[in-house]
Amino acid sequence: MTEALDAYADQFLITIGPFGAHLSFLVSQPHQDPSKPLPATNVATIRMSVEHAKVMIMIIKRHIKKIEEQTGVQAKVSNVVLNQLGVSPEDWEDFWK
Repeated sequence: MTEALDAYADQFLITIGPFGAHLSFLVSQPHQDPSKPLPATNVATIRMSVEHAKVMIMIIKRHIKKIEEQTGVQAKVSNVVLNQLGVSPEDWEDFWK
């Protein structure tokens, strides 16, 4: 039996088509020169159905909200990051309600 992958990622790519979703998890290079950014290293690619991806999103959201409520600590994402991702602060807040 193959051992399960245990890895850290600080970036991701997602590709979704009518028959599946591909999530690639990447890690950036340490100590990059901002004028010469290096490509991130692919850690793993996970393929699944779009239905599976949607269920995962709902379950992950539920768990994040639960731990934030239990601990009283919220994982904040800055407006700068949201802007880079093309997500409006209003859409972000609506999603997390």
